[in-house]
Amino acid sequence: QDSMFRDTMEIKMEQFRTVRVNAAEKVLQPYQYPLVPTPYDQRKEMGDTLFALSKEVPSLADSCASILREARERDEWDQAVAELTTQVLVVLKCEEEDYNLEGLMRHLNGLGIAC
Repeated sequence: QDSMFRDTMEIKMEQFRTVRVNAAEKVLQPYQYPLVPTPYDQRKEMGDTLFALSKEVPSLADSCASILREARERDEWDQAVAELTTQVLVVLKCEEEDYNLEGLMRHLNGLGIAC
């Protein structure tokens, strides 16, 4: 099993949000989506997955930990772990000059995700 995917997690009551429609007629984003907090157990699992992936590259886990520590202080942890996981997958799956991210595409296709 790929460490990027986890079993289905229950959505907790504190994660439900109301989506609002923007009143302005010609707005780029017609809907407003409030932030959804990630519960501790889901955060831990996401962090564990990131560190498992990042340990494949020397000193990458330390860099990720430093960035996540700073993001937590700014209340931006969820965004940071998502971006870091994406970057780590690109580092692991793409060759040095793979500007089209074909290595990542092959990896995702192998998992059944169409690109």
